[in-house]
Amino acid sequence: MFSAEVIAEMSDVETLDLLRELERRQAALDAAKVRALAHMARLRPDLDAGGHRFAGAEVGAALTWTPAQAATQVTRAVRLTTLFPTTVDALATGRIDLARAHALAEITATLSDEHAREVETWILARHEHKTIAGWRQALRAKKDRIDPDGADRRRELRRRERRVDLYVAEDGMAHFDVYDTGERLRAVYLVVDKMARTMRAHGSPETLDTLRADALYDLVVHGGGRGVTVELQVAVPYTVLLGANLGGTLDGYGSVPNITIRELISEHDTHWRRILTDPVGKVLEVSTRRHPGADLTRHIRLRDQTCRFPGCHRPAVSCELDHTIPHSHGGTTSAPNLGCLCLFHHKLKDQPGWRLKQTRPGLFIWTTPTGETHTVDQEPLIHYDDTPAPRQRDTRQLATVREEPAPF
Repeated sequence: MFSAEVIAEMSDVETLDLLRELERRQAALDAAKVRALAHMARLRPDLDAGGHRFAGAEVGAALTWTPAQAATQVTRAVRLTTLFPTTVDALATGRIDLARAHALAEITATLSDEHAREVETWILARHEHKTIAGWRQALRAKKDRIDPDGADRRRELRRRERRVDLYVAEDGMAHFDVYDTGERLRAVYLVVDKMARTMRAHGSPETLDTLRADALYDLVVHGGGRGVTVELQVAVPYTVLLGANLGGTLDGYGSVPNITIRELISEHDTHWRRILTDPVGKVLEVSTRRHPGADLTRHIRLRDQTCRFPGCHRPAVSCELDHTIPHSHGGTTSAPNLGCLCLFHHKLKDQPGWRLKQTRPGLFIWTTPTGETHTVDQEPLIHYDDTPAPRQRDTRQLATVREEPAPF
């Protein structure tokens, strides 16, 4: 039905339709596999052994999977079919894919069954247009909001698992893996990135990825990086200042529990910038620990968070500020006409057939050469779906932004 000859004769619209259909069919097959794996576990109960090792061993032998892989697949399938049957139904109809189903089972593993089902209901109502990275980010944030006391407990347990691993790679190379708290590793990355960009500015022909590796080696082995300062940006709802046990968002990482915010305030020696948000998660105030203030560039980067192309998660700090309506065509250098685009999607915008509109500040509508439209809206820095919204106060002065030229 989908031979090479048939596909070769398809138009661009037909090809995109085929890819969507194949994704739906693959999801349906994956749902059947999940149900079959769970059924195998029921056929081979191993209560004395614990878990599902008997079923895993037989499945692994039949499908040439490793024992660990087989046991993991069977365990996930049992959790999905028993605790999340609605998710399996969504998988069978192609509403979600297997990666999203597995992420739900994995991320909710430390929640009670009641809380886990509540997370399932919430995410399935909001699955549209979320990439797998956005899906996992939303699940983590929801988990921390639904059980904030548990978030602190889970973090403390995870902190005890801090470690460094070395894995052998091909051709004399290796992988250096560090498992630590998000804010500590974010600070390390920012230091390494700043060192790499300094080397690049001084004429190094190497790529930034290569220079970051060199900077990390210099930092650890030779004690380089002295005098390099970086800034962590943490968004918190203003009710946290009143003592609310709510988490926030660490720029470049994602959702963090309340205990992380408390530690940054009292213990962390890296410079950090507080971002206050209103009841719907939009920016109220951007400040250092002592001096509030925000310029246009900072405002746009905080508003957009990532590249504004559908599915692109390039952090805004690594993107260019683009005039949605080109400056040469009368576009203004102002918040309603600026947006963050990575280098590739900045170039893509100007290719034949592509169009981009910003219908309100932070809401971008892309039109592809086939005529399809994709909307990318501003994501709140903080999600408040579980928290009663305090009375809205007048934020006009806090949200004032100076209009000034873009940085290029």
